[in-house]
Amino acid sequence: MAKLPNRIFINGRFVGIMQQKKVSIMIPEGTYNIMIQSPIPLLYATDQIEIQKGVENVVAFKNRERIWDILFTIDLVLWIAGFFVTLPEPWDLIYEISTDTFLALWLIYEFCIRKKYYKIRQLSIIIDN
Repeated sequence: MAKLPNRIFINGRFVGIMQQKKVSIMIPEGTYNIMIQSPIPLLYATDQIEIQKGVENVVAFKNRERIWDILFTIDLVLWIAGFFVTLPEPWDLIYEISTDTFLALWLIYEFCIRKKYYKIRQLSIIIDN
């Protein structure tokens, strides 16, 4: 399954697109504000990182909402299947109410966490010379 590309910003400047699990960016030591943004610009996360000399500085990003995204994808597939398959009464009404409720809850949740969509973690590994 192909991953969607994420945009990376350092100190507010766009530096590239990340589609693999690992990307190397060489920058001098210092303090930087880093932001990762999903293909939907509303969903992103920012954090301040400290790049140190003499250590390997690794910044890891993780999508916090993986389970919600999987559930929403399943619901979307069922919704599309609803165009081709008709459920008998009262199951069609129950399904419509539950899927619409799930969509509303998902949209509210995504909007509330939009600025913390990813988990950003910095690791520093000492390099032996």
